[in-house]
Amino acid sequence: MSKILNTSIGVTRIAQNFLASSCSHRPHRRLFSSVELKPPVSRRAMLYVPCSNPRMIEKSFASPADSIAYDLEDSVAPGKKDEARRLISEVLNGDRQPKGEMVARINAIGTGYEDDDLNAVLPTKSLQAIALPKTNSPDHISYLISRINQLAPPHKRTSGDQPIKIIAMIESARAMIDIERIAGSGKGHLDALLFAAEDYCADVGLTRTPSRDELLYPRSKLVTTAKAFGLQAIDLVCVDYKNSDTLREESEEGKRLGFDGKQAIHPNQIDIIHQSFSPSEQAILKAARVKFSFEHHDKQGKGAYTLDGQMIDAPVYKQAIKVLAKAYAAGLKIPDVHLEDI
Repeated sequence: MSKILNTSIGVTRIAQNFLASSCSHRPHRRLFSSVELKPPVSRRAMLYVPCSNPRMIEKSFASPADSIAYDLEDSVAPGKKDEARRLISEVLNGDRQPKGEMVARINAIGTGYEDDDLNAVLPTKSLQAIALPKTNSPDHISYLISRINQLAPPHKRTSGDQPIKIIAMIESARAMIDIERIAGSGKGHLDALLFAAEDYCADVGLTRTPSRDELLYPRSKLVTTAKAFGLQAIDLVCVDYKNSDTLREESEEGKRLGFDGKQAIHPNQIDIIHQSFSPSEQAILKAARVKFSFEHHDKQGKGAYTLDGQMIDAPVYKQAIKVLAKAYAAGLKIPDVHLEDI
């Protein structure tokens, strides 16, 4: 069995290898997926940081969270919006940065706050993504992209090489009904769908229970739609933030449902969320062996085969590639596999 070690194989190369092997030396072979496998941004935990609170902003710089969402919306009182915009602008233009992705959660379109929010965050040098609350239609995505192309630095616009990403927050029955059109919009910018459970429950009239059974349908629909359009899916907040058992149970359930990560409202939630949404060392090793062995058999013109008593075919290979891509994006170790290891 191979030793786990760091490898120079980048996730882009992994994706390219997958796509190349699906349509290269055997022209009749079907393409495994109609959606290109993109190198993912790791968003296992997305931590909200109120931008009206300088102390919490300061703590965010040391956070291990994959994604930091500097919040201008729910956590900021109306009378504090201007001060929060000033602070987030300083953060996004400053030299100090957190480890993770830098996201701005603006106020929803139509609130009257959104234009001032965008004027504050879009021209900055370090903004990587916008979390858009109450995304109810593709028109909201189109409007945000138009503002990005007016205000953001050239390299972060649609035609640039680092376009600002959009995380569409699904919070209402209307959004859920229109979710496929939303997911199909914003090409080059839209990167993830996020389920905002509390707002969704309020809009639909659901009572949230510890079992979360009442949320299975919208969560499953969001995941399925996201994956159909090559987007990430981010799961609900665990509001019982002091209960680590509940958090772990929710996180593991979210992973089983197909979510890529989970929202966090307290720094103490991050480690458990990261653990739950990370491939295990065993899963990474298995994926690496599947990848190597599949490509080895494929070069010999062979189809399905057996590895460790399991039949390996194209769908299993595709899943292995996704595991390796997630591991690489999260900075985890990837095994160096050789022929004798299979």
